[in-house]
Amino acid sequence: MSWSNSVHFFNIKFLIKEIKAKKVLTYHPNAFPTNWDLNPYRGCTIGCKYCYAQYTHKYLDLDNFFTDILIKTNIHVCLEKEFQNKNWKHEQIKIGGTTDLYQHIEKKYELLPKIYDVIKKHKNPIFIQTKSTLILRDFEIIKELSKITTVDIATSISSFDESIRKVIEPGAASAMERIEILSKFKGICRTTTLGFMPIIPLLSDTEENLETTFMLAKEFGINNIVTSFLFLRGEGKPKFMKILKSNFAEIYTDFSKLYANSTVNEEHSNRIQVKIQNLRRKYDLYGIYSPVEPIEPTKQLSLFS
Repeated sequence: MSWSNSVHFFNIKFLIKEIKAKKVLTYHPNAFPTNWDLNPYRGCTIGCKYCYAQYTHKYLDLDNFFTDILIKTNIHVCLEKEFQNKNWKHEQIKIGGTTDLYQHIEKKYELLPKIYDVIKKHKNPIFIQTKSTLILRDFEIIKELSKITTVDIATSISSFDESIRKVIEPGAASAMERIEILSKFKGICRTTTLGFMPIIPLLSDTEENLETTFMLAKEFGINNIVTSFLFLRGEGKPKFMKILKSNFAEIYTDFSKLYANSTVNEEHSNRIQVKIQNLRRKYDLYGIYSPVEPIEPTKQLSLFS
């Protein structure tokens, strides 16, 4: 594949290529939190080292999910066509299912305002999730959009310790900045959801980090907290373990024991889940997210009925 350009962020060279997509809405049977994804980009400059989507680049014969970025320059055109399909049920779509929609390259390409124009035209409900402060560029657009359709917004955090965050999420905003982003959309979007995920054993499940997460969510009026442990599968596991060994050698041995498989040791998980439930009761954070119900397409009446 020939690359059209290159850019640099935080002293890293990113290879970028503009492509024309044929189809942009992707369905998956398990809602997370919706069944439909819309990804403006392939690859992600945020660079979360635990990212489950890294494996998808191998289908494109690309090496590095974090530095080889494809830009779907015609995504708004494709989205318009797919919304016009008579069988489309106006189901809620998540923008950025396997990539951060507001990753650094969005500052140059500005795909999101074009996408929002199509969303606004069709009044289709959306779910937005990002770890970037760049979303504030489109604050007024999202505010107007939320007046005519459902807009849910979320972010996820792992650690308030910046020395940890800079290793595992080098291109993301700080955890505090992400919570502040959610607070700005409180009362504008239908829901504001904080994902405390992934929970990384021995790094982010400390008493202090757990308490801080729930305390700040309550303080900033966030509707809901969703929690999930780190899941390591396929080629993502040895890559993450290598990073862990290089940067957090003091926990590497114990962590390895907890992750003999792709999921965390059940005993450790249960112990942390008890702490999380106690914090839910303490801060009265029991919000449950529900996606928007789809609308059945209008059926044309027969002339002979």
